[in-house]
Amino acid sequence: MGFWQRDCCDCGSCSWTTVAIWAAVAAVVAAVLILAFAVFKPPTATADDALLTRFSLSPSPNSTQLLSYNVTVTLSLRNPNMYRSISYGALAAAFSFNGTRFEDDATVQPFDQGAKKTTTVRVTVGGDAKALPKLSAAGPAEFAKEKEAGQFQVEARLDGVMQYKGRSKKCPVAVICPLLLQLVDPDVAATAFERTKCTILRAKTSGC
Repeated sequence: MGFWQRDCCDCGSCSWTTVAIWAAVAAVVAAVLILAFAVFKPPTATADDALLTRFSLSPSPNSTQLLSYNVTVTLSLRNPNMYRSISYGALAAAFSFNGTRFEDDATVQPFDQGAKKTTTVRVTVGGDAKALPKLSAAGPAEFAKEKEAGQFQVEARLDGVMQYKGRSKKCPVAVICPLLLQLVDPDVAATAFERTKCTILRAKTSGC
């Protein structure tokens, strides 16, 4: 006499459960892929290091303030996207004190950035007795105050365009980094710089 063991799948419940599980898994995978390819995350940036070796303000004969300076800043830009690379055009670098721009001649060369990659750029600028006609009347007093405190508030900024791989749209982008800098002797070991988070500004248009 033969004995037959009844398989639970004969009743159909097992097969339908398996189908449902695989369908759920497929749906989750599809959702993840859609998000990975369809969502374009903005880059992030930090100021990793900065050095101020000269920063002096003095009045000229016509009362215009003159600034002499040497500043170096190292910035890191990260692409958080899993599958999308980013191409950057040339980035114009500028530095400001007390809301007044004192340097805007430096440039970061164009570069491509792979998915989940970080690119580090270094900008060094300097000037001798550069006129600051737009410095406010309160600017010299603020400079003296910060000099007395031993730390200067300087803003570093990058402006240019970026483009996501697979998109034709070129998007204006700005990287704004507030820096708290201590004036140091270039012949002496530099003081520690506290890593600072930068703000990314993008055009709020389709494709950006």
